[in-house]
Amino acid sequence: MPRSIVTLGLVLGALVGALLVSGCGGGDDDGQFAGQPTGDFPVKVLDATFKPLQTVADTYDLKIAVENTGEKTIPGLNTVINLPGEGSTLAFAYGDKQQGLAMNQRPVWVLEEGWPKLAGTTGRGGATTADRRTFEFGELKPDQTATMIWRVVAVRPGNYRLEYQISAGLGPDTRAVDNSGHPPTGILPVRISDFARLTEINEKGQVVPVSRAEQARVEAQQQSADTELAP
Repeated sequence: MPRSIVTLGLVLGALVGALLVSGCGGGDDDGQFAGQPTGDFPVKVLDATFKPLQTVADTYDLKIAVENTGEKTIPGLNTVINLPGEGSTLAFAYGDKQQGLAMNQRPVWVLEEGWPKLAGTTGRGGATTADRRTFEFGELKPDQTATMIWRVVAVRPGNYRLEYQISAGLGPDTRAVDNSGHPPTGILPVRISDFARLTEINEKGQVVPVSRAEQARVEAQQQSADTELAP
């Protein structure tokens, strides 16, 4: 077969293939999320808890409970975890401003292996996505509740604001909305101390942690003393 005929055939085949892809949703607008339901999915955040006073090296659970209050199944319940103002592109992290770093993301909390997961499950309940701050938990049927749990270890002292936002899918046109018609969001303020957790002996002779109030009082005294000693 003449080489010119073979070349012409290959070119025509490539053109036909490109047209087929374009006709089957290969464009930017309806490619990756073409099969996902779109629209607004009403939800209600029933609870969002994270210990406001934490200590370095201790383990804590971030819990967010969401109810599907609509009439349709949410196709892909997911939550974005962010630290506003910290320059984070990873969940539970901050951006180190030091110049020349190949990777400037540093942890404030370290997510433990096998987490996050849904309450009442033994396996992993949430998976990371292309956006490393987003965790996807699958479908949620009407009137059902999903309690998402992240188990983390605090590793960097400081004052932080942990922000979460709930969505119904990974596509831009699949939204979770609250009663006001906006995506449900929340801010959980957290203070991480590098002050060791204090203990005391109770009436039974057991060594137990002191109350949070007592811990905070002693830390405040220590901080005041450090300030007075500072030049």
